This record gives sequence, C-alpha cells and structure tokens, in this order.
Amino acid sequence: MEEELNIHILVVDDNQINRLLINKVLSKWGASTDFAANGLEAIKKIENNRDYDVVLMDIHMPEMGGIEATRILRGKDDSYFQQLPIIALTASMLTNERSVIEEVGMDYIIKPFDRKDLYEKLSRFQKVEKEVQGES
Repeated sequence: MEEELNIHILVVDDNQINRLLINKVLSKWGASTDFAANGLEAIKKIENNRDYDVVLMDIHMPEMGGIEATRILRGKDDSYFQQLPIIALTASMLTNERSVIEEVGMDYIIKPFDRKDLYEKLSRFQKVEKEVQGES
C-alpha cells in the first residue's frame, strides 16, 4: 500500500488533461503540487520559489520543451538548480532521446505512466521529517 508523500512537485505539461490526471494521482498521495504549461513558465516558477522537491517535466511543449528548460536550469550557478530532481514525462522513448535526457541530468517516466513506478521515483525525493531534539 502506498503511503502519503511529503513532497512538493512542479508538474510541467502543456496538456490540461494530463495535468488533471497527474494531479488526481498526486493528490491521493498527499503531495503538494504546482503547475506550469511550458518550460519558460517552469523556469520562472522554480527561480521564484526554490521550494520544489522534484519536477515532472514533459519533453515536447510549445515555447520551450523540457530538455531546453532543464539545460537552462542545470546551467545556473546555484546548487539548488543543479541538484533539483527533474523527471521527464515522455510518450515515446527513442534511443537518442534517452541519451539526451540522461545527458542533461533527468530521469524519465513513460506516459501513460505506471502509478507504482511514479510513486517509487517520487518517494526517493520526499522530505524527511526531522526529529525534534528533547530538552534537557
């Protein structure tokens, strides 16, 4: 049985139906979500918030796709942008796409995604509650 996820996720997808479907799944797991419709919007949200634990990023979007957006984020000096887990959401995975995705520092999930696979990937990035130190 899947436990609640203590995680804040940015979902980047230009398809509203895809956003609604993934939000339904993430909400059931207790995840906090935010949305962007393309790579440009995602970069702005990530730069302004810096509180996302993971990004689910569609590869093919208008204005700016996921690969280009990830390259821009990874190119920033701040370690937050270089270490932020970004998982590509893609409907097809050609061999050359896989190598580019890995080259820019992304993991990936094939759409339509398997709930178990998505849960396993996301659970690795959730916040761990810090133990409260006892007073002496």
